[in-house]
Amino acid sequence: MPCPEDLTMCGILGGLNTDFDTRSTDRLRHRGPDQACFVTEEVPGYGTLALGQTRLNIVDRRDIDLPVRVAGNTILFNGEIYNHPELRAELTALGWTFETKTDTEVALVAYLQWGPECLERFNGMFALAIWDGERFFCARDRMGQKPFFYRYVGDTFEFASEIKAFSDLEFVSQDVFDLFEFCFNEHTLYRDIHALPPGSYLVYDLSRGTCHTRSYWDIEHQVGHRIIDEDQAVDSFVELLEDAVRLRLRADVPVTLFLSGGLDSALIARLAGVEEAFTCQFAEFARTIDEETYARDLADRLGMALNLVRPTRDEFLHDLASMAYHLEMPTGSFSVFPLYRLASACHEAGYKVVLSGEGSDELFAGYVRNELLLGDQQTIEGPKQRHYSSMLQRYHGSDLDRFCRMASRSGLVGASLMKMFLAEYWSERKSMLENVSYIESRIFLQPLLQMADRMCMAHSVEARCPFLDYRLVEFAFSLDDSLRFRDGTGKWIVHRAAEKVLPPGSLVLRRTVKHGLPTPVNLWMQGRHSFDRRYWNTLMTAECIKSLLVRPEQAVSKREAPVPVMAFDGPTRTIESGSILRSRMQ
Repeated sequence: MPCPEDLTMCGILGGLNTDFDTRSTDRLRHRGPDQACFVTEEVPGYGTLALGQTRLNIVDRRDIDLPVRVAGNTILFNGEIYNHPELRAELTALGWTFETKTDTEVALVAYLQWGPECLERFNGMFALAIWDGERFFCARDRMGQKPFFYRYVGDTFEFASEIKAFSDLEFVSQDVFDLFEFCFNEHTLYRDIHALPPGSYLVYDLSRGTCHTRSYWDIEHQVGHRIIDEDQAVDSFVELLEDAVRLRLRADVPVTLFLSGGLDSALIARLAGVEEAFTCQFAEFARTIDEETYARDLADRLGMALNLVRPTRDEFLHDLASMAYHLEMPTGSFSVFPLYRLASACHEAGYKVVLSGEGSDELFAGYVRNELLLGDQQTIEGPKQRHYSSMLQRYHGSDLDRFCRMASRSGLVGASLMKMFLAEYWSERKSMLENVSYIESRIFLQPLLQMADRMCMAHSVEARCPFLDYRLVEFAFSLDDSLRFRDGTGKWIVHRAAEKVLPPGSLVLRRTVKHGLPTPVNLWMQGRHSFDRRYWNTLMTAECIKSLLVRPEQAVSKREAPVPVMAFDGPTRTIESGSILRSRMQ
């Protein structure tokens, strides 16, 4: 549903006393090839301010003055605020006037009107930085769909959408990466480079010489207000998803869809009414993991053109270096390659926006491993069982122990170490399902969103995820457990909604086993089908490091000694200048 306002996807960078220059901006041009700017100015007594942005025009595709400024304040913005027309109307009623039609300007005016509380009004995916002459206010969307990295060393503060924009990069090992095979929250694999956690904002104050972060949103635990009525739940779910899709169709360019052959993308296809979709099918999996049959059946029923992407081994070898360059940090997933190929196909077909089904499995307990975790736990009884108690302990114990054993790829030792990281996210007040869905949505979803963002933006394609509308996320955690997981399987409410919305007789309604987005990397690289990530993670780590560190044009800077930082009351993470965040294990 087109609207006359402007939405943009961008790459941003900036800070004080940085090494950024036009080459840094050029490294982000894939995030916004339509327009770019890089400006510097002196801040008396503090040094040089740098501001850079690249722009991908999605709606009202005319060029605008960059960076966007209002009343002496400047904003750099990456992402989309889908409800910005409604916010614009509200701000206009409060007396504000606007020079552009952009959601970027709306975001800045909203901050000037409401301060950090403006973030709670935004429905979107975004990373932003606002400069008011004395401090930077930086923020990231609730679920972390858009990236934001920063470095604070000495009198230097710098931030960027991607790590490749920074100079003087140095790889450092991370215990969290070794355990999880991905980085989450503030962790990265590069010295002094931190990620702003999802649902958080950062304030860098020049006069105080401080940098602190604070969480502004989290998924609340619902006590005594659970939705238990099945019909009400299904109706509300469809209504929320339909509105989430409607908002994400706001564009003056054609919108397409990643259609996987599963329920999530099928629901989006039905509600969005797009004319064309893209499906991935590996020839090696034609007889075992058949996405094409289900996708084509639904496309025919909806009158939608279907494009089959069939990645090959030669393409994988050709794309490997480019994938690593854009990915920057491995995510432990083979799906990076099919996503890269799908985004490439969308770009070649002229698309800038694609809808995707990320988030549904995490929110509604859709992973197969949940069937084991959420099933009835039997006790160890009798001498026969006790004889094998050490072996059976892999399957028994506390809920958190069981989850970590299931998630660990480093055996029981890895599970016990993983528990140290995840204990703060696990609550005895919550059910097993709530805890599992919370950790999957807030932690294990992060590398998948990183992968989707980087692989799509590598081709200047914006991925929008209706299931990650914060209203739908909060709704999922307001449901009684039985509406998410029932009779040994998850996504009960998604199945009921699909039966209500999809065309009767659709093959996907009868599909009992749905795989993710598997890739025959092991077959290509090792000549076997076995599912072993160790070689893959080693390969991708080496490729990512090489792609970022081997840059002949990279400038070298000298970092000064750390300076003290201010503690901040509330749920705050205080970052010490020049330090590497240490894990709890050290």
